[in-house]
Amino acid sequence: MKTALVAAAALAVLASQSAFAQSPADFAGGLEEALGHFKALEDNLDENNAELALVHATHPIEELYDAMKPQLASADPSLDARVQSALQQLGRDTGSGVSRAQAQAAIDAAKDVIEVARTAVVGDELSADPAFKIDLAKGLLVTSIAEYGEAVENGTIVNVPEFQDGSAFVWRAEQITMTLGDEGAGLSGSYDAVNSAYARTASPAAVESATNDLMAELDALHQNRIDFAGGLEEALGHFKALEDNLDDGDADSALIHATHPIAELYESMKPQLASADRALDVRVRTTLNQLGDRTGPDASRAEAQAAIDEAKAVVETARATVVGDYLSQKSETKLMLMRGLLETSVAEYGEAVENGSITNLPEFQDGSAFVWRAEQILAGIDDAPAMASDFAAVKSAYEQRVDPSRVADLTAAITDKIDSVVGSSETGLSDYISNIRAMLEQARSEYARGNGDEALSLATKAYLDNYEFLEAPLIEAGERDLMEDVEIKLREELRSSIREGALAGSVNSKISAVLSGIDAVEAALMPSGAMAMAATVSGQDAADFVGGLEEALGHFKALEDNLDENNAELALVHATH
Repeated sequence: MKTALVAAAALAVLASQSAFAQSPADFAGGLEEALGHFKALEDNLDENNAELALVHATHPIEELYDAMKPQLASADPSLDARVQSALQQLGRDTGSGVSRAQAQAAIDAAKDVIEVARTAVVGDELSADPAFKIDLAKGLLVTSIAEYGEAVENGTIVNVPEFQDGSAFVWRAEQITMTLGDEGAGLSGSYDAVNSAYARTASPAAVESATNDLMAELDALHQNRIDFAGGLEEALGHFKALEDNLDDGDADSALIHATHPIAELYESMKPQLASADRALDVRVRTTLNQLGDRTGPDASRAEAQAAIDEAKAVVETARATVVGDYLSQKSETKLMLMRGLLETSVAEYGEAVENGSITNLPEFQDGSAFVWRAEQILAGIDDAPAMASDFAAVKSAYEQRVDPSRVADLTAAITDKIDSVVGSSETGLSDYISNIRAMLEQARSEYARGNGDEALSLATKAYLDNYEFLEAPLIEAGERDLMEDVEIKLREELRSSIREGALAGSVNSKISAVLSGIDAVEAALMPSGAMAMAATVSGQDAADFVGGLEEALGHFKALEDNLDENNAELALVHATH
């Protein structure tokens, strides 16, 4: 039993290490925040505010660098030293006794080393990917909400550095978005709305609402690409049906699937194709247009396969050009594409089968091919829920020509699992708290093994990526003192102890102190009683639930009134209602 527990603990540590390893997006996000601080530094220098300039000059080395150091050191130790040196010197090189021109030279040098780090760790190809840029902009905007929430109360700025952080991160997000061409330019009005809210020191709720609206528009840019990819996936399904019909010698059905991509799918994709690459648009159109002839009766099976393979290749080129590798490789994207194929397959099957017989063979083959393609995508997702038996059940139902309602139910078993994953991407307060605990326990283990850099990186991410998002809610809950106490313990005391190479016992003590504070944070923020039950539902379900609670309170009031009037009969009605 003890061996099993030890093994389980080891697996948990490995899983935690995997979960909290800094991704290229996390690393790049740190670089973007640094650039935001440089902007705030420049603004304060222009306004001769040396005190605030120093805050933003030192923030990157004090808070951002530690989280990035492990990847920097792994990629290029000499570059790690160069980045550390540039950030450490920035406060001195932009401080008192330095001309504005000299300060700008130091800032520009820091910007240059940031870009070198970006190339070395993230890579130029990924950095240029539009979907990657969108995620970076969203990351900055999410953080800006937390910064603003700490900075403004009752229309007054109570924390100027945090206010400037939020403003600078919005500025940097806009800079990134504007590199997206027409897509980015279309969001300028939404950025204006957020900036206007900052200018009038609107309530944190108003700023959050405006920023969320902006992020929804950024999400829509992602969705446009995913929708485009959905068309590509359906084309690949048709190519599969084409191959099957060629193998079966069914020329008529083969022609239907050879021409379907150009007849129905291409037009929906053309605007994005033409906008991304006009030459590629022409190539895609030509390839699809010719597919019917090149796979027809006059072509050998080998010649037909060569034409199909060429069409598959151009589909992948279109995917790389319009969707991009970054978005295409995300598990969430793949699951969403699976869901789209499966939902379409249900509709196709519903049109194709009646009373156990196929009444529309092309639609039946469409449905079957889309199920096949969804399963192909599943094979490329490492962390997907188990669905093999569900797919087997759907394919068996196709073979038996069962009623469409049964196929819909069996397919829903898969899409429900997809929804459970895709719908779990939002991070709530309890998730931040759980992340902090897990990260700090891992930091404790890493430090005990002598991995100080990893421990410091984890502690830094526990603060920047998680605790910062609890600060505004704590203020709203009237727990500013608690917020500041835990912040000091985590941000300053623990990280300084790790950075200075303190004894493991001292670091453990500081971690335990932070965790004790996190317990108090959880008690202050987590709902209890009836509202805890309400917190388990969302959207309209939550509104309906809370509405029921309100009606119950109304009945309690009527019960009290009837008891006061000694009306036992009516009191009983409201007591039992």
